[in-house]
Amino acid sequence: MAVKPSGSAARVGRLLTFLGGHGEFGYSLSELARAVGMDKTTCQAMLRALVESGFVHRDDGRRTYALGPAALAVAAADGDRARLARLARAELESLTADLDIETFATMTFADSLLVLARVPRSALFGLCMRVGQTLPLRPPVGAVHLAWAPPGAVDAWLAPAAAAGRDAAGRDAAGRDAAGRDAAGTQPARRHLRAVDAVRERGYSVTVEGALRWRLRDVLDQVADAPTDPGLLRERDELLRTLAEGDYEILDPDGAKSWPVGEICAPVFGRDGQVAVALGLVAAQTLDTARRAAMVDRLLIATSRLTALTGGRRPD
Repeated sequence: MAVKPSGSAARVGRLLTFLGGHGEFGYSLSELARAVGMDKTTCQAMLRALVESGFVHRDDGRRTYALGPAALAVAAADGDRARLARLARAELESLTADLDIETFATMTFADSLLVLARVPRSALFGLCMRVGQTLPLRPPVGAVHLAWAPPGAVDAWLAPAAAAGRDAAGRDAAGRDAAGRDAAGTQPARRHLRAVDAVRERGYSVTVEGALRWRLRDVLDQVADAPTDPGLLRERDELLRTLAEGDYEILDPDGAKSWPVGEICAPVFGRDGQVAVALGLVAAQTLDTARRAAMVDRLLIATSRLTALTGGRRPD
């Protein structure tokens, strides 16, 4: 018989996840209970236990809670990843100061895209993803992480788009359509494969901005506060599926004088020549050729420097 997860452990996990994603703030008992969906009595009891063990710190003067030294020590124990996060954040802070835009760093983790670091700009606008938050690694997101990956990893990434194409085209039991094309030949998969090729050829990713991207940011902001809400997760996944059906990656950013640009991302390579982390700029505006080129040049300086600092190498 399958063992059910502990409800108490799940609630503790929600508390720590929330505090970890809001590291720059302290929160009152009422705010935390509301954010994680607990009654105040249960939340207070858990917070007391976490304070005693050092995983949460209580500011007695302000009566607020934040991550404590034990939680920070656990995070620091992941040596290579913690060092990469520190170095990435330093580059992001420099990028944000120079370009006056929000910046972020992502890495792949299992079948997800993990937000490793984030530096907001001074204005009240942002990507609405928090450090530690994840997003499913499937088309259309993550092309910059797949552009230098082995073919098998690319095929796995393309699988959801190929499945969508099969469903739309109508296929036989062998997975082929009336023209005899297999999954790799479906239109959605071909489009995303072209995006991966374009990112690898020019060395960075440029995504198009639009109303769906704005809605996705709003939903991601809500998911960060309620990571297990089934309605929000369904809406997030549906938005990703809809975005995957259209033009997400700008294949030829130099083909027009200006583009509504969502994000610009570039890879940082590890010692094995694979993408270890990607640094990103949240543009969310229409950029002319000169401004876009200046932003790309500055981003590539940062990723090249971080690749060198971490002993990485660009693949041949």
